Amino acid sequence: MITVKATRRSLGVKARALRRRGLIPAVLYGAHLDPVHVALPEPDVRRLFSQITRSTMVELQVDGEIYRVFVKDVQVDPITTQFLHLDFYVPEAGRALELSVPVKIEGEAPGVKEGGVLEVLHPEIPVEAPPEKIPPHIVVDVSKLGLDEAILVRDLPWPEGVRPLLPPEDAVVVVVPPKVAAEAAPAEAAPPEPTASAAPETKSS
Repeated sequence: MITVKATRRSLGVKARALRRRGLIPAVLYGAHLDPVHVALPEPDVRRLFSQITRSTMVELQVDGEIYRVFVKDVQVDPITTQFLHLDFYVPEAGRALELSVPVKIEGEAPGVKEGGVLEVLHPEIPVEAPPEKIPPHIVVDVSKLGLDEAILVRDLPWPEGVRPLLPPEDAVVVVVPPKVAAEAAPAEAAPPEPTASAAPETKSS
């Protein structure tokens, strides 16, 4: 499990002042927990987000206390891409949690080599499971997927204790055959040549 260290912060210190010091403000919360306001070093936050998905459980160490959390919300400056604020959700241990798990495609589909197109119909799949059993992603191996074939929810390697919340027969990925060109319609009689007085109008720009 990935571990990140944070320190408690005073609400009297403005978020902008924290960011100037290279710290990203964040809050931890859960149904069984009063909000905990913390700050994390900006390089640690960037490193964290290069390693996790939204369904990755993270161990957050706050002044000696340990919280196991999921990233709930991320605020990023759209111009500078600087992290502005993070929300971490602290689930109740052992209590089932609903969360969307991203799909990770592996392999190359034979149907694509034949000219088909691989379509991912569900890039994320909602699941229900105890927090510690939720995987960071669910692997979808397409290395045997031919033209006009699909991998269904029930075909995936679900870890023990993880229940997908989509119908078992739902397609997750499919290889769509190349489109067949439509037969050309019978040619219509060519329109008469326009006269000078009937010249096509030019659209003004």
